Amino acid sequence: MIMKNTVAITFLVLLVYSCTERIDVKLDEQEYARIVVEGNISTDTTAHIVKLTKTADYFVNEPAEPVSGALVTISSDADFFELTETPENSGIYLTAPDVYGKVGSEYRLRIVLDEEIGGAKEFEAISKIYPINEVDSIDLKFYEYWGEDGFYEVQCFVWDPPTEDFYMFETYINGRLVTDSISKVFVVDDLLYNGNYTNGIGVGYFDQSLSYEKIVPGDTVKLKISRLTKDHSEFIFRVQEEISYQSPLFSGPPANVNGNISNGGFGFFGAYSASYSTTVLENPSKQ
Repeated sequence: MIMKNTVAITFLVLLVYSCTERIDVKLDEQEYARIVVEGNISTDTTAHIVKLTKTADYFVNEPAEPVSGALVTISSDADFFELTETPENSGIYLTAPDVYGKVGSEYRLRIVLDEEIGGAKEFEAISKIYPINEVDSIDLKFYEYWGEDGFYEVQCFVWDPPTEDFYMFETYINGRLVTDSISKVFVVDDLLYNGNYTNGIGVGYFDQSLSYEKIVPGDTVKLKISRLTKDHSEFIFRVQEEISYQSPLFSGPPANVNGNISNGGFGFFGAYSASYSTTVLENPSKQ
């Protein structure tokens, strides 16, 4: 009996020791650095933004390093826009404020650097703008038993064309963008309502226990619907999956999400059409 206990204790000690063995992971920033691109052009008339940064070491807890001094252009068969870095050394490049994308056009983003990143100085991406139907209207419905203080649901009324389409929904309260990060936007395909009238499908939610989502009578709520390409919607969905909570037992290891940037670049350049609708909260229906 004593011998059995001794063997068991020895096994446990060896197991614990093996589980605490130190492993040094070497991540060389200079060797593995890549460019990261965030950029879009839409049918909105505005200063369109392309943001350039570099990847960093895994354990660095600092903002991403901007990529400055690049030549950045967006072009199609009919248009050519050269972007200006504003402010200087920020890595943020803007078109003129009167620029807008045209439905049916295919747009090419081109980036030329002074120095190589990840073994390349030039990067490109292509995306096309598809047409979108105008939203008929939106409505707000209050669900008092959802959550601590209830939720408002943003309901959308629009005809969806009989084609395979992909949409992104963004919400505003009194002109302030609530879905202000990629983790908050709602991206979906049209599988459930393809070729039909949506008739009030829920496309956004305001948690009334959160101060930045709380709305009161008289507030203006705006919905923006963007028709994305399939690869753009898949990119956003995969990023949301990657940054959301995952059970360590069943999830895979974290990994960079593939985009549409050439020469090993990360990120995505998207082109899309957009439609808007606005409503004022008065006496919303309850459920």
